[in-house]
Amino acid sequence: MTLSLGNDIVENVRIQELLEKYGDRFLQKIYSPDEIAYCQKQKDPIPFLAGRFACKEAVIKALDLEPGMVLDFREIELSGTEFGKKRLVIHGKALDCFKAKGFEQSSVSISHAEHYSTAVAVLFAREK
Repeated sequence: MTLSLGNDIVENVRIQELLEKYGDRFLQKIYSPDEIAYCQKQKDPIPFLAGRFACKEAVIKALDLEPGMVLDFREIELSGTEFGKKRLVIHGKALDCFKAKGFEQSSVSISHAEHYSTAVAVLFAREK
């Protein structure tokens, strides 16, 4: 089995500033409706939004895209509403890329604190 790893860290204040500047336009461009609903239920949604942003970036890094290839962030979704490990759901062009590279499984982990949020994504493929 082979794997590809991606990680990312985000300053929570960066997400706060983007949300203040662009509001719902920012949310609708980056997050799925379920992600938005989940994050907005939290006492402070910013670390939750930042963690998901970091997760999307980590997955893109693990996908090792061709130069110039751009994915819609909403096609990379973190699913799960309970405390603990979340599940990665990939759609559209991102899923096409995932499959084309031979990936069959994924594992993601996010963490957030007062100032930073981080994520790690591991994509698994069988050896050919």
